[in-house]
Amino acid sequence: MTRKLRSLFLVFALLWIAPASAEAPLEEMILTSTAQGRNIDAAVAALLQAIVNHNYTFVREQAIDSRLVPYAQEVRSVRLVYFCNFAKMNQALKLDPRAAQMLPCRVTLVETPSGVDLIAVNPAWVSQSMGNPALHAECENLKQDYLAILEEASM
Repeated sequence: MTRKLRSLFLVFALLWIAPASAEAPLEEMILTSTAQGRNIDAAVAALLQAIVNHNYTFVREQAIDSRLVPYAQEVRSVRLVYFCNFAKMNQALKLDPRAAQMLPCRVTLVETPSGVDLIAVNPAWVSQSMGNPALHAECENLKQDYLAILEEASM
């Protein structure tokens, strides 16, 4: 009897949860912007300024293959820029330690013939599957910060 009761409870729980998750809009996996007509150095400089302008702290910049090849052989056309707002990071980690998988914030810059693409993983997309509404709300705010930084950096 207990096994049937548990199964019945599970079915009702899934039916109750399914409509709520179906109503939530699906987040895009990545956030992108393009700095038309810029080279990688100019795009990195603009991104660093945008980071500071939005109350974040620059953490580090590195080549995509940093420490995998000798420095002189690193790819110069793909850069990673890490940044953080430590108060926001602290808040997110208090809400859910799994937030560490998306921190610190990171933008990948890829130089193309027409300019530089700026690419970031959408933190709201990452948090959407974690099942923590409070963390997801924080990640929605973080997503808006990313979008503002990417927009400013690509102007």
